[in-house]
Amino acid sequence: MEIAPLIISLVYQALTAGAFLVLCSIGLMIVLGMMNIINLAHGEIMMIGAYVASLLVTEGLPFFLTLPVCFLVGVLVGLVIEFLFIRYLYSRILSALVLTWGLGLIIAQGALLIYGPFLPSIKIPFGSIEYGGFTYSIYQLFLIFVAALLVALIYFILQKTELGLKARATMQNPEIASTIGINKKKMFSITFAFGAGLAALAGGVLAPTTTIAPFMGTQFVAPAFITVVVGGATNIITGTLYSAGSLAAIRTPIGMYLGSFAGTVGLFFAALILIRLYPNGLASIRLFGRR
Repeated sequence: MEIAPLIISLVYQALTAGAFLVLCSIGLMIVLGMMNIINLAHGEIMMIGAYVASLLVTEGLPFFLTLPVCFLVGVLVGLVIEFLFIRYLYSRILSALVLTWGLGLIIAQGALLIYGPFLPSIKIPFGSIEYGGFTYSIYQLFLIFVAALLVALIYFILQKTELGLKARATMQNPEIASTIGINKKKMFSITFAFGAGLAALAGGVLAPTTTIAPFMGTQFVAPAFITVVVGGATNIITGTLYSAGSLAAIRTPIGMYLGSFAGTVGLFFAALILIRLYPNGLASIRLFGRR
């Protein structure tokens, strides 16, 4: 076998694995990094996004037009959850964890009761191409683009806008931020809603690649939390990129040669080693004297 097609396939799989981890974890990373809240309903909010996409496609709306709707529905769900529950638990981390776990169960069971065990699947757009004996899904390339676009957008918001400045100030020291006129509750509400919107958007984007069912969120929760824990929430962008890139680079060759199950096992072992080496997350690593 020629080496060039093999290398291209390896890079393609690594990038798609990294994009998957970014999409699954970026909303969770934002909520944890900004608010110090562990949202165990993250997978169910992703499920809501997939359900919105499936229902709208069934009604005749083109798939790509459903994605903004997925985001907006996620934002609305996040606002409601934050307004009714989360804002009363900012200083009670364990209580917020248990609450979001319970909300996740309610959302999943509610979807099962209302819509049944499955929703119609969404056809994967674009088709595929072949090169060197390997098949490449064009939609997976689109997922890579979406993941990169989201990272760039979040970086721009955090670093180049007044809203991002206020968000970073609130993240670093909420009390002092309040003394200079920043509304802490408003910033937390926006943050949680934005994180939920990103989760629902990720669910919609990933919907064509998976079975759309009430408990589909469970397949996203483990990779998302592993990525967040390995990356660390001290720097949202750096943590996400370092973690997703490292885990994808480790998982891809193992999965390619030993199968997907072995790749998943390798991912977990790699996460354990990285957490042991960098207990504060990969975001704590300094390159060239800067973080």
